Amino acid sequence: MTERPKTGTIRLHNWRDFTKVMKIMKAGEWIFRGQEDASWRLKSGLDRWLAKFEKAGQRGKDGARGKLFLSTFPRAEYFAISRFQAMSRAYQEWSSDADALIAMQHYGAKTRLLDFTTSIMVALFFAYENKGTGKERAIYAVNYKALMEQNGMWCNYKSFLERNARQVNRGDEQARWEFESQIENHYFRRFALEKANKIISDDTQDGDIDIIPLYTVCSNKRQTAQTGVELLPRTFDWFDKNLAAALGVQDVDEINNPSRLVSDDISHLANAELYLPSALVKFVFDPTMEKDAWQFLDQANINAATIYPDLVGIAKSIRYCNSSMIEHALGFANETLTVQSLWIPIDDVTKGFLTDTISSIANKMLDKRHSHVPILDENGAVVGVFSESTMLEAWTAGVSCAQTATVHDLNDSILIEKHKVDVFKFVSRKTTVANLRKIHKEAVAKNQRIGLVFVTENGREDEPLLGILNVWDIPADEGSANPNSTKA
Repeated sequence: MTERPKTGTIRLHNWRDFTKVMKIMKAGEWIFRGQEDASWRLKSGLDRWLAKFEKAGQRGKDGARGKLFLSTFPRAEYFAISRFQAMSRAYQEWSSDADALIAMQHYGAKTRLLDFTTSIMVALFFAYENKGTGKERAIYAVNYKALMEQNGMWCNYKSFLERNARQVNRGDEQARWEFESQIENHYFRRFALEKANKIISDDTQDGDIDIIPLYTVCSNKRQTAQTGVELLPRTFDWFDKNLAAALGVQDVDEINNPSRLVSDDISHLANAELYLPSALVKFVFDPTMEKDAWQFLDQANINAATIYPDLVGIAKSIRYCNSSMIEHALGFANETLTVQSLWIPIDDVTKGFLTDTISSIANKMLDKRHSHVPILDENGAVVGVFSESTMLEAWTAGVSCAQTATVHDLNDSILIEKHKVDVFKFVSRKTTVANLRKIHKEAVAKNQRIGLVFVTENGREDEPLLGILNVWDIPADEGSANPNSTKA
């Protein structure tokens, strides 16, 4: 079998691609970092800060920092940690230097740590935290097992599991909870923190490049909400160079921008064990996915208020709400928004087919409290609408509505022109909200009530349905009457 590549890039073109990514990235195996610009390197805060002061002559031919810097800066870091502990003692006591360094990172100090998270959805939030950049976003996924193997933690971890396998398999929930707590405390805290403390206190770097993953368990509410994992490099050289060495990758560029395009079609990655890179994956998001990303985050209740569970988060969430409202207001005012900003996409539409039974469609209407259900053909085009008036029309025409009767048996009763109470409009996906309002005004002027607006690629009835709008989705002009009203 062909050996899996260590690194690779996967490009995502639509939201279905990302939902597939969430299924193939197994929880517990990967840690994630979201970046709002896919062209950015993986740099720590200290990397970015020092880059402003470093001279080209302080770096080696391969871009590495000079020996003088690498030998002196550990003392500066240790002094900064000691000073932070002394000044913050009135607020909190720190159990170790590593804990203090993690706190410094989260409260804005420039450190060599780089933030990751165990949640791909939290990483998604940070990739899209700042709206409207128009750039490709990225999420980096690093294989946690690969990091543990390179620093000896994995062998220690496996032997611990083997010694306690009987306890894991007992089926006792209390015992299982205690066992998992032991793993968390023994490895994600004690073992990793002990090693991190040795790295921090050792001011004679031995040249070995290593990365220590530090779980920020029970540190503070913000770190817990973000399910944070801090990656601590052994040396003060560039973070991406440390990570490349830790994962056994020869070229640092293969960390920031893996040249191997693993897939441009995520459907090819159904078997993740065969095709996913073994150490690092960079997911690049198409700029058109921003609106879908924010809708998903809103539905999952992942926002600034939950990511930053303090006054900072509340203020940020208000800022996002304001920017969203302003964005829509400007869009309506400038007549630039299209129906895609308002529609219900086809995947979320309650729909039926000619082969469905009448009773099943009626039950859908009752369950969802819908007044209309579009009926589609095998190509996804609208061939009619099922509504209360459909049943009345069929009964008047003497059509049987037995339990086994199908929509096809209704004959012409489902046709759009047979609906005498409502009218239905077809528009293209590029139709602006302003034009949609005009269509609605014209219908009201003719004493017509719009039942549904069907969106297709070019506004033709024979094209596959892309989405729908009902009359309540159409924003009314200021001072206008109820959008569903008609002339008396």
